Amino acid sequence: MSNKKVVLGIAAGVAALAVVGLLVTKKKSKKEKFADAAKDAKDNFRSKLQELQRKAKKEFNSALEDNGSIANKAKERANEWIGKTSN
Repeated sequence: MSNKKVVLGIAAGVAALAVVGLLVTKKKSKKEKFADAAKDAKDNFRSKLQELQRKAKKEFNSALEDNGSIANKAKERANEWIGKTSN
């Protein structure tokens, strides 16, 4: 019977250590939590920056198109004025 108690004691000890091990590994340290939060912030910042770059490029291209059409209108108008003064 004493062998049985020893085996049960060892088994209970192993089970208790396993539970404690799981609890310890599941808990993240403050450093790990901070690192995870910093990584999330970096990823969030990167995605917002990419979105901002995409919008800026779209606005830039739109401004180029607008300026091109304004320049063409001004050129056409200048040619009209030149044509009127020539007659």
